[in-house]
Amino acid sequence: MRTWIEKMIAYRWAVVALTALATVGLMAQLKSLQVVIDPDATLPQTHPYIQVGNLIEKTFGNKFTAVIGITPKSGDIYQKPVLEKVMRITERLNNSEGVVKSNLISLSARKAKNIEGNAEGMSVKPLMDKVPESTEQMDILRAGVDRNPVYENLLVSKDRRTTQIVAEFKKVEGGFQAIRTQVESAVAPERDDQTDIEVSGLPIFLALLEKFSARMGFLFPIALLIIGLIHYEAFRTVQALVLPLVTALLAVVWSMGFLGLMREPFDVFNSSTPILILAIAAGHAVQILKRYYEEYAALRKSDPNADRKSLNQRAVLESLSKVGPVMFVACTVAALGFFSLMIFEIKSIRTFGIFTGAGVISALILELTFIPALRSILPAPGDREVMREGEVSFWDRLTNTFFKWSFFERKKVYVTVGVLVALFSIGGYWLKIDNSQKGYFYGKIQQRLDDDALSAKMAGTNPFYLYVEGASEDAIKRPDVLRAMESMQQFLAKEVEVGKTVSIVDFIKKMNQSMNSDKPEFHAIPESQDLVAQYLLLYSNSGEPGDFDSYVDYGYQRAIITAFMKTDRSS
Repeated sequence: MRTWIEKMIAYRWAVVALTALATVGLMAQLKSLQVVIDPDATLPQTHPYIQVGNLIEKTFGNKFTAVIGITPKSGDIYQKPVLEKVMRITERLNNSEGVVKSNLISLSARKAKNIEGNAEGMSVKPLMDKVPESTEQMDILRAGVDRNPVYENLLVSKDRRTTQIVAEFKKVEGGFQAIRTQVESAVAPERDDQTDIEVSGLPIFLALLEKFSARMGFLFPIALLIIGLIHYEAFRTVQALVLPLVTALLAVVWSMGFLGLMREPFDVFNSSTPILILAIAAGHAVQILKRYYEEYAALRKSDPNADRKSLNQRAVLESLSKVGPVMFVACTVAALGFFSLMIFEIKSIRTFGIFTGAGVISALILELTFIPALRSILPAPGDREVMREGEVSFWDRLTNTFFKWSFFERKKVYVTVGVLVALFSIGGYWLKIDNSQKGYFYGKIQQRLDDDALSAKMAGTNPFYLYVEGASEDAIKRPDVLRAMESMQQFLAKEVEVGKTVSIVDFIKKMNQSMNSDKPEFHAIPESQDLVAQYLLLYSNSGEPGDFDSYVDYGYQRAIITAFMKTDRSS
């Protein structure tokens, strides 16, 4: 190590120049650094859940669900001004970029149909193709919603005080902020003092995550300032303020450049990682700087008449020769620990491991090359600077207190630490593995308040899908398959957090009832596959071909059951 440091000092100008060249080269790689804002892209594509999710998206278009609730301040939703808002918002959403039109559902949406029996058998009409103008027309709409239980808590709340619009979005350019903008553009003109409008759903919270992640551009300089001020307060010298921060900033730039060179994506979940690298690199640089001051003070005391430049270089050599091996081992172990995260298939964890590991290695390289070269170029500390650095500060008194406790009161320390470890170990019993996009945010932010309100009033803002696939076409028309799906829906409905389940089964049961004089006992699955097929044929005569696109595929081989959850907690 000593020979290495001697070379760094001897060729100090070349080392500084090469460091600058490497920094410029790695900064050029930042243009290759992709910022991924799609959480799906960070997940392991080989996992069965991800594969099924991708299949559901490809077949049915279900992806990112946005939910809009409309509640009048007085009365129920069956008022002309309220229904006009529903129609206008639905129309705007239908024309929005990225919306899956076949999956858009509201009282005025194309796919929302009133299924009822008549003299000819089955009648299928839009729930609301235009806003009711008279009391009679309003009664017809109310009766149509009541007659089709599939819409309860999905489109209209039980108390009829809230109506809901559910829109599915595909990925769009501009990320989730773009989706949120589309939704807000559809909703904003309808907000007034007579109506409460709540907006929620996964893309809304992911857009919020993007927004908060962008604040790192503001928080990073603050972190830099705080670290610098702590260094200055501890050492009371300008060099202690500047040099560690230079090391840390270069380490951040190098690690981000390395990430771009590796073509690894950078995502919002790692937006705070630069601050971690900043703290690690600055902390290591401070240790070397502290040792340098100690060595310089000792050399100055032993040889007060020596040339300051010579003392400066000797202090650099002595400090790094002693601290360097320790720093090398510490940084290598830390970097290997972070790099080991590359075995994970989750890209966010991989990115964190590569990014942080590269930051630690960058800091080590800089500390053993650039810092000794730069320190030997800079003028030696003056007497006043050495004196200020050597003053007994609050930090010295604090560490001295800890030293006395650990050295003279060892038994008490052992007992105290043992008790604390035991207590905190008990806390592990309540540790839960869970995940929630909504849980990332604290306080009474509007998005959380809206989500809580909608989950209380309606079915829930978080759809959960079960995928059903038959061996051949028309498998979903089989009564035994339909009954199995019905049983699954009944099972899910018993869960406290499930507010509603919807599938093709609900519509087939309603068709069977309408073909049997709307008698309640016939709200059940038909006994034969031929009868199911006949009902679907009759429906198609007055309905539209795409009405069931979000529930079953064209060949009736694949279907999904959608459960609307009142929570987004993964557990």
